[in-house]
Amino acid sequence: MLVRIDKILAANGLGSRKDIRRLLHKEDFRINGTRVTDAGTLLDPEHDTLLRNGEQLYLRTCCYLMLNKPAGVVTSTSDPLHRTVMELLPPPFSAMSLFPIGRLDLDTEGLLIITDDGELTHRLTAPKSACIKSYYLETAVPFTEAEFYVAKTACAQGLSLGKTFTCLPAIFERTEAQNIKTKWAFLMHICEGKYHQVKKMIKVLGNEVIYLKRISMGGVMLDPQLSAGSCRELTSDEVTALKKI
Repeated sequence: MLVRIDKILAANGLGSRKDIRRLLHKEDFRINGTRVTDAGTLLDPEHDTLLRNGEQLYLRTCCYLMLNKPAGVVTSTSDPLHRTVMELLPPPFSAMSLFPIGRLDLDTEGLLIITDDGELTHRLTAPKSACIKSYYLETAVPFTEAEFYVAKTACAQGLSLGKTFTCLPAIFERTEAQNIKTKWAFLMHICEGKYHQVKKMIKVLGNEVIYLKRISMGGVMLDPQLSAGSCRELTSDEVTALKKI
């Protein structure tokens, strides 16, 4: 597959497309020994050799990161009021033209995938996507066994959030509490991502979410070793899992 050299360099953290156009003229970049100055030059990442001032570069066409989003930061590339998830990224990722796949609310924590793969982002966020997202949540009050049975059944059948929207079937289950705010906790598995969806579902069920954390997306689990605000690159197996959706 042929890819533009400016995309390759952006994926290696060398700056924006505009920065790279200047860089190609300022420094010595060579594809298979031939000097390159045109940002639109194509190369094959699997077969071509790209050198920067005599040093070979890792030909990564796209970047895939797992971020453990903390509460208090907004899922956006820019925001006039709040710190964004992009500001949490260390170099070289902070210099790349990356964006989050989907969003988490300001007060929601957990797994966020950040990438520059537009095709994958579109596929995972499309309304008909079968991408399962799982959330750990704690509620204001516990559900009695009878209440939980009703809630679980309603979620499985497709919960109505009003006259205009009915959720696709979801799985609602009890889980061991992490005692973040309460001693009772639940898991919600959904294949949509409507605005405040999990919170709205719990409200319709007569309760209130007081803590929410996404723990998986498309089969990719949040790394338990990843502290809040930290990120790491996805493994090849994790990327493959997302691309199979």
